[in-house]
Amino acid sequence: MKPDVSVYFRELVRALREDFAPKLPTAFEQGAALRLAMLSQAASEEFDRAAARRLEENEAMRRLFERASSIVKTPDLLTRLQTVGCLREDSIHVSALDRVNQTLRDLLIELHAHVETLAGDDARALEADIWFEFSASTARRALSIGRF
Repeated sequence: MKPDVSVYFRELVRALREDFAPKLPTAFEQGAALRLAMLSQAASEEFDRAAARRLEENEAMRRLFERASSIVKTPDLLTRLQTVGCLREDSIHVSALDRVNQTLRDLLIELHAHVETLAGDDARALEADIWFEFSASTARRALSIGRF
């Protein structure tokens, strides 16, 4: 048998909802089992998309850094945008993707603060694109909890 985490999670959610929760003696215990089912559903969803979401975010931030290189004039920030923008994942393990993601995200926040101080249409367009990425990043993390 080939291990398939999504199958394991589906069975765990089903068992908690159908086999265990209804047989528990109190509403509190039943609710606890159903909360565990909901958390297991969320964990299954996140497991399925974990690497893809991080890779997508990392690439989006790199594209923003590349665009910012023509707008940012502060030498230190410009150097870091170019250096960190070239930073690549050395593994597709989620922990490695997270490390790169956090490094990129920290720099994106700093870039955003800097761009807010700049004048000009290019700066406003980049600022809007940074806000768009922040919004897209939040949407990528949304869970479908409640859809059992």
